[in-house]
Formats: sequence, C-alpha cells, structure tokens
Amino acid sequence: MSNIIPAEEFFCNRDTSCCFTGHRDRDLPFGGDVHKQGMKNLLSMLVLMIKEAYSEGCRTFISGMSKGIDLRCAEIVHSLSAQPEYKDMKLVCVLPYAGQRTEMKTPLDSYTYSLILNSCSAVVITSPKYENGCYKKRNSFMVEHSSRLIGVIKEKAKGSGTLQTINMAKRAGLTLNIICLDDNPVFYIDSDSDSRPI
Repeated sequence: MSNIIPAEEFFCNRDTSCCFTGHRDRDLPFGGDVHKQGMKNLLSMLVLMIKEAYSEGCRTFISGMSKGIDLRCAEIVHSLSAQPEYKDMKLVCVLPYAGQRTEMKTPLDSYTYSLILNSCSAVVITSPKYENGCYKKRNSFMVEHSSRLIGVIKEKAKGSGTLQTINMAKRAGLTLNIICLDDNPVFYIDSDSDSRPI
C-alpha cells in the first residue's frame, strides 16, 4: 500500500468528515449474513445515511475497518465513490494495528479488506502492533478527525467499543446518526415472505 500516512501527519477537514462505528458481524442480525432480508434492510439504511451525510457536506468518510459495520460502511463508500455524482467522496481507513487483516476469517472478507485498503484515499495505522487499548486509540483518532458519526448499536453489556465510540463522539459534540437495532424489527426479517401482511 502506497497510501499509508503516519497518524501524526494525517490531516483532513474535520467539518466535512464523518466516521463510522458499529458492531462486528456476530452481534448483527443473522450474524451479518448479507443474504438475509433484515441485513439488506440495514445496509440500505446505511446507504441512505451516507448519502445524506454527503448531501450535507461530508466528503471524507473514515472507517476503522473491523469486520462488521466498519467494513460494510467502507464497502458502501467505495462503491458510491465510483459513481460520477460522488466522485469527490474519499475513504480513509484507520487501522488499530498493522496486522488487522488477520481478523478477516473468510476469503471474501480478506479480499474485500485488501481491495478497499488498496483503493482508498489514505490508510492510517494508529498502533504498530496489537496491544491493550489499540482499538480505543483508533476510535479516539476517528472521532478527533470527524464532525459526524454514523453508528449501529444494540443493547449490550458495558464495555462495547461501539458504545465507547458513541460516548466519545457525544462528548466531542459530533452530529450523531445512530441506528438502534433493538428498535427496528425490520432488521430481523428472515425473508421477503416475513414482511408480507397476513
């Protein structure tokens, strides 16, 4: 990757930057299976929220690239930025440590991760290797460089990195666009037939 920028040298216009946070696949509807209607509904809502952020002036989108919502949002930005009307949309990937790729357990996720890293505007690595606190450091970096946060959360025990990031963003005064999975049964529809009236 030739697009790696040291964290201390990275600059973006915070006023036009948006970061993402959300759970890993294991905590998403159907384990993050994008073939299930509920996950399709969730991804469609994320597309709309990203387009709305763009229409309100955001041009740089920052993903932490963890498997789950981070990677899905990065895919959406990657796809949108290839369209003429979003050609000035930029994706910045902020990795918690240099070896994050090993977290991608399926060949498809590894391929998607590599494709996005090699085609994004910039890659920032906030810690050289995995160490205690490296995810918190990454999350803090993303919040410090953004004015908006798009997040996906569900009721979980304290200690969730997603909740931690949302709380950081609240304290920093970011505009919050949060999808609460527990309040949206539409994300748990197993198939199209489940959504038809009886």
